Amino acid sequence: MSLKNKIFLALLLILTPTLTMAQEIIPIDQEPPPGAIRYEVTLSGEVESQILQSLTYISDTISLKNRPPMTMAQLKRRIREDISEFTKALRSFGYYASEVGYTIDTETEPVKIDFQIKPGPPYLITQVTITSICPDMDPDTPMPSPQTLGLEKGQRIRSSKVMDAMDIIIRDFRSKGYPFPIVEISEVIIDHREHSASIHYTLDPGPWAMLGEVSTEGLDRVKPQYIHERIPWETGDEFKTSKINQFRRQLTVGGLFSMVEINHPDELEDDNTLPVRVKVTERKPRTVRAGIGFETDIGPELRLGWTHRNLKGMGETLEFDLRLSDPLKHVEGRYTIPSFLRRDQKLTLKTGVTQEKQDAFDSESVYVSSMLERSLSDRLSVGAGVGYRIGRVKQFGESKDLGLVYFPTDLTWDGRDDILNPGTGISFNLKVIPFFDTLDSKSKFVKTYSSLNTYLELLSEKRIVLANRTALGTINAQSKSHVPPDERFYAGGGGSVRGYSYQTAGELEDGKPVGGLSLAEINNELRFRVSKHSGFVLFLDGGRAFDSSYPDFDQKLYWGWGLGYRFFTDFGPIRADIAFPVNPRDEHDSSFQVYISIGQAF
Repeated sequence: MSLKNKIFLALLLILTPTLTMAQEIIPIDQEPPPGAIRYEVTLSGEVESQILQSLTYISDTISLKNRPPMTMAQLKRRIREDISEFTKALRSFGYYASEVGYTIDTETEPVKIDFQIKPGPPYLITQVTITSICPDMDPDTPMPSPQTLGLEKGQRIRSSKVMDAMDIIIRDFRSKGYPFPIVEISEVIIDHREHSASIHYTLDPGPWAMLGEVSTEGLDRVKPQYIHERIPWETGDEFKTSKINQFRRQLTVGGLFSMVEINHPDELEDDNTLPVRVKVTERKPRTVRAGIGFETDIGPELRLGWTHRNLKGMGETLEFDLRLSDPLKHVEGRYTIPSFLRRDQKLTLKTGVTQEKQDAFDSESVYVSSMLERSLSDRLSVGAGVGYRIGRVKQFGESKDLGLVYFPTDLTWDGRDDILNPGTGISFNLKVIPFFDTLDSKSKFVKTYSSLNTYLELLSEKRIVLANRTALGTINAQSKSHVPPDERFYAGGGGSVRGYSYQTAGELEDGKPVGGLSLAEINNELRFRVSKHSGFVLFLDGGRAFDSSYPDFDQKLYWGWGLGYRFFTDFGPIRADIAFPVNPRDEHDSSFQVYISIGQAF
């Protein structure tokens, strides 16, 4: 590496405080010795805030202010050392003609020091080249563009971006079949007359490789076939890091392993293939879940669950869930077969029993269903299935027997960064379900429901997150009487419009909800995280159920607002909310509602 290159790389080191600086910092409350020169420091000049923060961070004069020198000569030496470091730092930000001066006012107590920063003209990038030193590399292999490297022509040169570009070049060639590329900065030319910079890289791509055989380590209950079915390449395919990363995600998402390591040796086989080694640690296959919740209008709720996530050694999942509350008793069993017929499909079989005693209706039912789901990408999936539900529903003293056959279809896009506590991303879900009542030929309808969730991180590390949810639902039917009460839309409650009792944000008859043929819901939360385990939210919810098949926004929405506390755990946040109705109906709505459960509201 050339001397110029070494000097250039050394510029980054000034952005990290030295060990000596860290050792010299003393407690703020320690009194300096008598006769020490106390001082205050300011930095002036037209300097962007990021550079000013860096200069402040690396300044000995500032960091050692609580350890003042005994003589003016010592203070000036400290200042001169800072000027030298400031000049280096300004160069790393692309200012190679900077001027740094200072003034000392000894007539004041404490002494006032002012660093005067003149960055000078920025030095702009005029050229970026990447030269391969490998004669065997295909000359048509494209090099990453300056835009891809973050070193666009006309942009101010920054040492951090010059270094980052080396990693980008390596990743680019690892995605093109070269597992062992080496990149160096061969030359950086600074033209002081033109205030410009040209950057030149040298690339040794190494040998082109193909993906080879996969070996596994650490399997016990899981069959090797489970891993081999998820390999997203054929032996002999071109090496690509994207395939390795996809393989890692495939093994992680199934939940069978607590640890997945995928690596390869540093040398190719004689046939130019690169073997891939997989090392895993299996999770315990059985999980027992228990949770409790509380809502003012429903009372306490108990939730129990049991899961076996590897029933036959191929990731087959058997689950049972039980929900018990005063208005709802529900038990469901699910059996999921991954890689059903093809690698990107799964089949889920369900059966369950439900008993509900709501203000809106009473119902008892038994159902069975099957759902085939296909992943179109890491984010997008579609599904279709068939189900049958037999039961009895009662509303306002009238009972009706049901024999509903239904055909659910589903489309889901999930771009959230975290399922349990998202901070960024978007998720969208669309469900379309045709229903036919085998016991009443007039009872047939199509139920459609869609929801869109968005998450915007306003402060890093999820310290402030703006979360929004919008949901719309429609039922296409001849009339509301042809739709069973337990299949209609309702709004209100902890998962809907907080501040209103469960299912009551809509038309009431004799003080009881009757449900609607359409639905609109809007939820907004501003989430604050104040410590590792604690946070709070402010929220505003709105919505209602409508009589018409499509939402009629000429009718007023019911709005509720409130605040909540979040206790963050490894399995998700525990939430407690108190909500107040904005437009309460005097005889029907309470002054507030309380909700306690596990997980964010949405």
